Amino acid sequence: MSQGLTLAILAAGRSARFGRPKTLEPVGPSGEVLFEYAICDAIRAGCRKVVFVTSADWNDQLMSRAAERAGGAVPVDSVIQSLDDLPSSAAPPVQRAKPWGTGHAVLALRKKIEEPFLVVNADDFYGPRAIESFGRRVGELLDGGHGSHFLAAYELHRTGVSRTSGVNRGILKAGTDSTLEGIDEVYDVRETDSGLVGRDGAGEARSLVADSPCSMNLWAFQPSIFGFLEDRFEAFQATLGPPSADPLTSEFLLSETLGKLANEGAARVRLLGLTQSTAGLTYPGDLPPVATTLQQCVDAGDYPADLGNWFAGRTSRRPA
Repeated sequence: MSQGLTLAILAAGRSARFGRPKTLEPVGPSGEVLFEYAICDAIRAGCRKVVFVTSADWNDQLMSRAAERAGGAVPVDSVIQSLDDLPSSAAPPVQRAKPWGTGHAVLALRKKIEEPFLVVNADDFYGPRAIESFGRRVGELLDGGHGSHFLAAYELHRTGVSRTSGVNRGILKAGTDSTLEGIDEVYDVRETDSGLVGRDGAGEARSLVADSPCSMNLWAFQPSIFGFLEDRFEAFQATLGPPSADPLTSEFLLSETLGKLANEGAARVRLLGLTQSTAGLTYPGDLPPVATTLQQCVDAGDYPADLGNWFAGRTSRRPA
């Protein structure tokens, strides 16, 4: 992989539903946190650097963990997603505490990244060696001169949908050449006796096909994405305030923005299908099934039983 991808990990969320910082929750068989599996996969795929997007509250603690565990194997860095990182030196709403969303988190990476890069969530497990597979395919396409951005397309029923708690999913609209044509945001997706159901943005019920392609926020971007996001974030800021959007809670979402860019033909995104099953942490009750999934991956030989030892063993092979 001549281009040397960077891995970007989005870790600035507040973990409100989890009740504590889920990005630092030990869930692997030797106390691993989820982002360590992403870093392991990325190293296997040839990534040469890791950059976290964090919050000011948790940056020091998260970076201490990342540097201690994986810093010997790959350079790790961070950028703080700041509420006052706004276009035209605008000031954030006085009472706003919530981050601006995933689109703004990726935009924050412009301060640290100048090369093609992968994007993952810190609180998701993308399936056994899925990031490695995706990263290698992206690297081969980039080395061949491919000019697109890329998005992993998962089958909906493989993305942790359950009967007990609904999840939000971006259903992908694909062209005949596996090019993204749009993303349909569906909320409160869950299993029922009659199949998978969810709600659209207006609250109307939706029946969903189990193998519909959907996004789990596993992307690969060219650096040109920063210009698109900057323009769209400035337009988003202009809509804040009544009657359009609540300035205290509205978010600039990555999937929504890229879906619109793709639909308008402004940005080309190629879909790369993955067949793995995902797992993630949203609620404390997610811990046992995620831990079971990781143990099964270790038992199958996809990951070592102790990632700390694996990282330590790669210290001498750290990228220059």
